[in-house]
Amino acid sequence: MTTTVMVGEKPKVASKLAQALGDYSIETNRGVKNYVLRKGDNEIIIAPAVGHIFNLNDRSGSWDYPVFDVEWVPTFETSDSADYMKKYYNNLRDQLEKADEYINACDYDLEGSVIGSNVIKHLTGASNERIKRMKFSTLTAGDLQQAFEELEEFDEGMTEAGLTRHVLDFYYGINVSRALMKAVRANNRYKTLSTGRVQGPALAMLAEKEREIKAFDPDPYWEIFLRNSEFDAKLEEDGEDRLWEEEQAEEIFETVKDEKETEVVDVSTRNYKHKVPTPFNLTDLQSEASSQFRINPKQTQAIAQTLYENGLISYPRTESQKLPAKIGHKNILKKLKNQEKYEGLAAKVLSKKEISPKQGKKKDDAHPAIYPTGEPPGGLSKKERKVYDLIVKRFFAVFGKAAKRQSVTMTLEVEGHEFKAKSKITKERNWFNLYDPYVRVEEAELPDLKQGQVLDVEEFELMEKETKPPRRYSQSGIVSELEKRNLGTKATRAQIVDRLYNRDYIENDPIEVTELGLSIVDTLEKYCPEVVSQDLTRSFEEKMQEIREQKNSRVEVLNEAEKNLTDVLTEFKEQQKQIGAELVETIDSERNRKRKLGPCDACEDEGRENGIMQIIKTKKGRFVGCTNYPDCENTYPLPRNGEINSTDKECEECGKPTIYVERKKGRDYSMCIDPDCPSKDDW
Repeated sequence: MTTTVMVGEKPKVASKLAQALGDYSIETNRGVKNYVLRKGDNEIIIAPAVGHIFNLNDRSGSWDYPVFDVEWVPTFETSDSADYMKKYYNNLRDQLEKADEYINACDYDLEGSVIGSNVIKHLTGASNERIKRMKFSTLTAGDLQQAFEELEEFDEGMTEAGLTRHVLDFYYGINVSRALMKAVRANNRYKTLSTGRVQGPALAMLAEKEREIKAFDPDPYWEIFLRNSEFDAKLEEDGEDRLWEEEQAEEIFETVKDEKETEVVDVSTRNYKHKVPTPFNLTDLQSEASSQFRINPKQTQAIAQTLYENGLISYPRTESQKLPAKIGHKNILKKLKNQEKYEGLAAKVLSKKEISPKQGKKKDDAHPAIYPTGEPPGGLSKKERKVYDLIVKRFFAVFGKAAKRQSVTMTLEVEGHEFKAKSKITKERNWFNLYDPYVRVEEAELPDLKQGQVLDVEEFELMEKETKPPRRYSQSGIVSELEKRNLGTKATRAQIVDRLYNRDYIENDPIEVTELGLSIVDTLEKYCPEVVSQDLTRSFEEKMQEIREQKNSRVEVLNEAEKNLTDVLTEFKEQQKQIGAELVETIDSERNRKRKLGPCDACEDEGRENGIMQIIKTKKGRFVGCTNYPDCENTYPLPRNGEINSTDKECEECGKPTIYVERKKGRDYSMCIDPDCPSKDDW
């Protein structure tokens, strides 16, 4: 009898694999469940990993830079928080010792390839020839059975590309982050700073937008409106609805302001189609979940992963916008029809003569677009239900017909000046009916008027306005922009944005870059521009794709990175003290800004020199106190848990400062510092 050990990426996935592949028994080893199946003369042991059992480590053990001598070691040896992995590591070692051959059944992407191959190779030293690969896009029984029956050879290209990415990211992350922190420490300050191969360009993009906004100088302009009891119309001169000269605006307004009637001189109608949406890839899903539910990209990705592991949707970390026929469109629709909530919509799609989905342009060699499997959901959280419903409705919508819309432009004339009123309405909803309530289109209807009709005017209004600065990126917006520029991967973009928040480089949503974030970018652009270079990052992404296609080698790409970093960091080290001094000034300023909450009302009442309320930390805890202490003893308590920052806002109920509390577990929240504030009556 031969023994095959199959490595699942997580315990839940290992359980799904066992349930799909037939009768099994459970054997517990070191507190870990293994699933044992027998097929003919072959014993199959399904053993779970828990993500990356191995991680990269600097072999030198020093805190100098640059370092390039790295090794893969068990993750629990490098991270105190990964101690729980030890039993899984030991169990995998025990099971793999029994194996004649191995199957990597981790997710079919770069990360899954690295997780599975690292476990097998580092614990056994097995050759590529003894390792098979399972390729699946859902955790449904049918897909897993088919993947097992059609095992592929070891995915050398994908594994090598994944390993290269990890080492590249380690090279850039550890070396440049150390350089920044050592520069600060050279000036007697301590602050956790980081950057990376993709993090640097991402922050630089946000900083560029922030600089544009700060440098923006608004221009005044004027608009003139005609108000009718049923609609508004706006003046248009020479095809423009803004007037840039105040004198001209006032002159036209004086000409028309006393007129009580206007004539309809033209009514133009345009019929057009509102295209069917494309299937979701991960970035599209993150963007839509942000727009519809205000769920940030990192949360959406985590929710989608949970839905996938529960067998409810296909693999979410995909760039594809295509739903190939082989996934079985009709079969999925029939399964969804069995769910009461979707019975009507599924029946509507199934009644079509031709059931063919709209396909997008983006492809992914490993996985199709995101789609529901049709398996009935149960026990989902509120947010999980929302995201699941969005995915199901999008799946229905891609089988719909284009909606038919109509725009109407009505031109009115007053004393030789034209005013235009515009509307858009839906004539045939079509795919809108399949995607409700997630359709967002303008619906504004004008009265049915004909050319030559004379209408009453209620009033004219002259309004002075200013041009607005460029719009900030939202979290989903920057993730989409990173995808457009081929920076990072579908799996890492949301994590990169989250890391920028954690490092205090950015705040709020839409995103504002802090002074610290701007200072980091200024420093990197001045002393090591390669680290924020989109071109260099994109070039490495292309080379990793070449490795995946086995047209390039890991050694060659890493050698190039090592040379680039050595040149850059040698120069950086020579100016370390000066660089640190510039950073320390910003770090101190940012710390003070985040501690300050606003003026002390007690000082104002007592007529003292105005004190500032600030967050004070002591060995016994933290509280809000006044900078005039001990003359002013005005204090407020603070929550024991969570990171606390100023919001620069006053409470709407009592006018005292509000703070923002970020918690590792549970929801973040804003609150007034006053425990007796009416805003807390229902707490």
